[in-house]
Amino acid sequence: MITHRRERLAGLAFLVPALVLFAVFVVYPIIYNVQASTLKWDGVNAGQAVGLGNYRDLFHDPVFFTTLKNSGWWILLTIVPQAVIGFALAYALNHQLRGRNLYRVIFFVPAVLSPVVVGIVWQRIFDPFNGVFASIGQTTGIDALSQPWLSDPKTAIFACIVVNVWMWTGFSMLFYLAGLQLVDQSVLEAARIDGASQWQTITRILFPLLKSTHLSLLLLGIIGSLKTFELVYVLTEGGPNHASEMLPTYTFKQAFQLQSVGYGSTISVVLLVIAVVSSLSMVRAFGAGFITGDDE
Repeated sequence: MITHRRERLAGLAFLVPALVLFAVFVVYPIIYNVQASTLKWDGVNAGQAVGLGNYRDLFHDPVFFTTLKNSGWWILLTIVPQAVIGFALAYALNHQLRGRNLYRVIFFVPAVLSPVVVGIVWQRIFDPFNGVFASIGQTTGIDALSQPWLSDPKTAIFACIVVNVWMWTGFSMLFYLAGLQLVDQSVLEAARIDGASQWQTITRILFPLLKSTHLSLLLLGIIGSLKTFELVYVLTEGGPNHASEMLPTYTFKQAFQLQSVGYGSTISVVLLVIAVVSSLSMVRAFGAGFITGDDE
């Protein structure tokens, strides 16, 4: 009995530092943020309590709905292309190929680069006068390549999405590569003996076996899309006219540029709720063990 109690106390002793850090850096900021969202506050002077006034204003704010629409486009047009291209690269590089380790590194490098650096580089690429696309357009006579991709409200968000896909496809490739290497080769060999084509092997065997990888990338993609900030801010600052605005960039502008910290806190609280609901919905729909591949 005494030994069992000592083991429990030892376990709690190891947990205490983690719990303290979690409380200080996660729980307290969330509580503070929720409290700030009920204030009309500039972040310096004393705030004025407005109750749910900020939330009422938010749901009548057209820019907020623009950010939700952009987040929807971002989730749809980044997760699917990244998964498809990432799987294709992983499938190709999972075979015996000369220099495949070098190719793996090359495709994964963008994922470890700073989003600020990536944004600055792609700003130069999208430059409608001296950028790479503009130069190709001038050389080939394709004028469409010379348009102002980042300053046109119709194309700004999609140009940012293209950069994001380029940056994170290697991350998806790495996930799929790890999943493919865990597939039992005897299953693939049996399919080959039964006369299955390469396409049938991919669609009817590999894709179902990689279910946990698909779902993990889906969850990470949704969370990553909702918290996208640096890349969009460097490329467009959410412009032009909020055309590429995302929830984090709008929060930043309200809190630190317009000094409306209370309203910015309201946006961040709504963002947190959306992220938590999305995550819990996926766990409920696919089971708590879907990330690790364990079936319930």
